[in-house]
Amino acid sequence: MSQPNANPRASAWLGAEWWAALIVIVGGGIIAVAIMAYFTFRTPPENPAIEQAATRAIRNAIVARAAEIVCQQAITAAKAYGIVPNYAALASKLPTATKVTGRYVCTSATDVARYNIAVDLVCRQIRDARCVSLYTVSKADGTLLYRRRS
Repeated sequence: MSQPNANPRASAWLGAEWWAALIVIVGGGIIAVAIMAYFTFRTPPENPAIEQAATRAIRNAIVARAAEIVCQQAITAAKAYGIVPNYAALASKLPTATKVTGRYVCTSATDVARYNIAVDLVCRQIRDARCVSLYTVSKADGTLLYRRRS
């Protein structure tokens, strides 16, 4: 036979202990799942130094490619005018800046001669041939072959 609970106070204490244990176990499980989810789904912290270096490298590559396009446009214009032979090639891919803003000098060469081709950038669409205006073409010894009229 079962004995009726003789002490109602002990029964209440046992019930409260049971609820406290349940709260600790469920709460601990929820906290453990939250910590696992945090480490699973968090994004790694950004490193500003690496991000700035990557941005700088991309910007430098874009500028270098734009400079190459300027020299390609310059030699194409000089060939179109018939000043530089059609078999001339760029001696260096990158132009050199001059004291005049927007004016650049590209060097092209054949087996016989070197040419300095000065161009002015008149707009920002460098892929458009009209944006790169031929200014002067001279040989490496300084002989002037072409000069644009002002």
